[in-house]
Amino acid sequence: MVFTEEMFQEALRQPRLRQPLPDVLLTRAEPIPVMDEDELSAMTRRWFAEYEAKIAFYADHGLDIGWTLEWAKKYWWSWLVRDMSFNHELYTDDLLYKDVTTMGGYTRGLKEFVDYNFAFFDAIPDWRYDPIPGQVFLDPRPDGSMGMAVRYYGSGHLVGPLKLHPYDDTAMTIPGNGAFVQCTAVDRYHFNADGLMYEGETLYDILDAVQTTGMLPAPQSRGFNAMMRTAGLANAVATRVRRVLP
Repeated sequence: MVFTEEMFQEALRQPRLRQPLPDVLLTRAEPIPVMDEDELSAMTRRWFAEYEAKIAFYADHGLDIGWTLEWAKKYWWSWLVRDMSFNHELYTDDLLYKDVTTMGGYTRGLKEFVDYNFAFFDAIPDWRYDPIPGQVFLDPRPDGSMGMAVRYYGSGHLVGPLKLHPYDDTAMTIPGNGAFVQCTAVDRYHFNADGLMYEGETLYDILDAVQTTGMLPAPQSRGFNAMMRTAGLANAVATRVRRVLP
């Protein structure tokens, strides 16, 4: 199969999110307006248009990074349509990847990386990623390798459960409750001189995610204050026990 621009555009045209969506998320420190699917798709189109302009700017200064545009389109397409056909054109076989849900460890190799991503898709079937314009950062290197960081929105309904590392039947899970989540994350990617990602990481505010879904109470609520007081008491007890025990 050959990747085409039409495949990319068709994926952009397809609706993903279960309807209806809330207008506002109310479980953070202040109300957060929800972006609907048309707004998210328009944002993604704008990101790619701006990225093409960035590539042209680099070319004007003698640096060819044009290959990163096709990589980004294949990468975004593969996750949106859940098709791994082009993995051999995107990643090294020994890819290392880290996420909040790996809890300090890494996925190792393509199978574990795919299992990690599909843990999210199984828990959030309508999950979609949309990069934020103006928030991509590049680190081209003398040896031909490249670093990249991208900030984006993740949106979908957590019907769950969401498996944690190692993303198999033995894994601990975050329960689903059907709530809609829309939060930001930052990915960092490291590419070798052949244009393949050999290491990466996804970073996000876990409190943002679990409060947005309602699994934790809003920060201004009595429930959140009570939870923090309980956590403080538990910490004090644990500290005292450590001092007493040999």
